[in-house]
Amino acid sequence: MRKAKLIVWLLILGLLAIVIFQNEDHFLNTAQSLRLNLKVLPEYVSPSLPLAVFHLLFFIFGLLVAFAFSSLNRFRLRRAFKRLNATIQAQESEIHSLKTEAARLRGEPFPVPGGPAEGVPPAPATL
Repeated sequence: MRKAKLIVWLLILGLLAIVIFQNEDHFLNTAQSLRLNLKVLPEYVSPSLPLAVFHLLFFIFGLLVAFAFSSLNRFRLRRAFKRLNATIQAQESEIHSLKTEAARLRGEPFPVPGGPAEGVPPAPATL
């Protein structure tokens, strides 16, 4: 799957390079400026830059926006993992206390926390 994904990305990047190379005059020699007029602030006109620079700037802006949204999701998942790990610890301590109580009622030795699982025979001793 990793190789297939790599091949797909290489094909996409190759096609993109072909488009840019075949239209080099359009991307590198066509200067464009952007205008921003919000009616509240004075009008802003950017310096004339090649179209390739604007494409690159807007691509980087898109990456930053995608990173911001994915980081919000990552923080939510981290909080959920902490909550679930706390639940696991609480349930493991409850299991241990129940095993200890059951062993006490049966008159058996108390189980050791983190010891062998129930129903699993101990490892054979080697000399």
